[in-house]
Amino acid sequence: MSGSSTSEIQREKGIIDVFKTWFSNSPSHGIRRISLADSLFGRIFWSFICLIFTSLMCFFILTVIRNYIAQPMKINLSVRQYQDSQYFPAITFCNLNPLRNPKVLNRPSDRPRPLRPGHINRDLSHIVDAFMHRQLTKNLHRKRPTVMESGYALHDLLIQCVFNGYVCHSNFTPFFHPNYGNCFTFDNDLHVSNIPQNDTTPFWTMVDDESTDDGYKLFLELFLHQDDYEPSLDDRAAFRVFIHRKNQIPILSQNSLFLAPKTYTKLIFSQRIILFSHKCRSDLTDEMKEIFGLNSVRYSQDLCFKLCEFRLITIECNCTNRLLMVFSQFFNPNHTTHIKTNDSCSITNKCFNNRHRFNSIRYCSECLPECELIQYTTQSSYADYPNFRSMDKTSKRVKTFLKKINSTSYKNRPSCSQNRNEPFLDDIVAVGISASPYATEILSESPMYTWVDLISSIGGQTGLWIGVSLISFVEIGELLFLLLRHLMKITYRHAVNE
Repeated sequence: MSGSSTSEIQREKGIIDVFKTWFSNSPSHGIRRISLADSLFGRIFWSFICLIFTSLMCFFILTVIRNYIAQPMKINLSVRQYQDSQYFPAITFCNLNPLRNPKVLNRPSDRPRPLRPGHINRDLSHIVDAFMHRQLTKNLHRKRPTVMESGYALHDLLIQCVFNGYVCHSNFTPFFHPNYGNCFTFDNDLHVSNIPQNDTTPFWTMVDDESTDDGYKLFLELFLHQDDYEPSLDDRAAFRVFIHRKNQIPILSQNSLFLAPKTYTKLIFSQRIILFSHKCRSDLTDEMKEIFGLNSVRYSQDLCFKLCEFRLITIECNCTNRLLMVFSQFFNPNHTTHIKTNDSCSITNKCFNNRHRFNSIRYCSECLPECELIQYTTQSSYADYPNFRSMDKTSKRVKTFLKKINSTSYKNRPSCSQNRNEPFLDDIVAVGISASPYATEILSESPMYTWVDLISSIGGQTGLWIGVSLISFVEIGELLFLLLRHLMKITYRHAVNE
């Protein structure tokens, strides 16, 4: 036998000895069974079992890895008491009648004749719509939220305001809406003075509930001015109130309701806080920073979708949605110069009417949810206001209010209610807004699989199917090292012999 064939046999025997030694001491029971089998059938049987179990192990490990890469999230529920005035939401209210002086529309001789009660005068509706659009355009050109002169100022509507036993400043944040005219937003961080409530404030406004006797409550007394209402436009008389997060554009809030006259409306709100940790907007994009500027407008996914929709409408329909002008009051003044205020979208525009086909997920991938979302839900109850015994006291307070704003429209108005000694009491709107005594729900998002879960799942699968652990993989590495060292020795000997 030649020297080359002898070295080949020695090399094969060396490799086989390394495999036999490792197989005999393998941590896996199946591999050890293959090495210790006494017959060919036993080795084939255990080899087949090891192959099947290894395949199943690989399948489930791949499933675990795919789930980890997909980053599924789970929701954790916790409760916490937030009975603190710093968590009180912002309150925005608007009068359903946008015009304080309807004579600004046109000359009396040109006004369309009112129709029967319950019918809407379409001609007058178009006139009001055009007028409000002109006011909105003028407001945008001023590049800051202002109060429409022909609408209601805050001192025309607010009789009294009390928060936590202290009176409010009369400087609520205004903004203009083409449907409601001047709206006003109350923020307890900005609009509450250090002056305690006066003697005219009803005692029950602060302690009518044992569950909210900590003073976490706002009381508003408002005046409607129904004599200024245009009867041919709308038969309703009320304030619309929005409960929303601070620094959030209120008209986006879905949580709103009507406050009826001659009624004390009690609103109890509860909040749910949702914390996102995955794919949420923690920082504004460069375009959003340009739009918002230095204003303290809170980012929200709804607002982002609206802006994206408006941008698409402007490009495809070659016109500007009027609601964009409403939102633009809160944006960077330099950004409003890009808005075509004279090209407002008409309801007869087919392209604009097909905006319901707008796919926000497809066109607005940058509109991620905010990392902290607060949802408000309200419960309401009602009572007559004022009652029979407090009518005189309320009448004096309202007379003082009307005298202060120089209102004379109620002096000659006949009383049509036998239960009221003054007709202007039919315009009083009272509302108490307080927090629910129940704890706040906090839904926090967290990854379903972390890297620790990934390693644990892989270890569980390997231990279940082939009975190996992390130390077993070290032993596999040892086998590879022994084989490599053995091959290097053979290569070295072959080189020396040559």
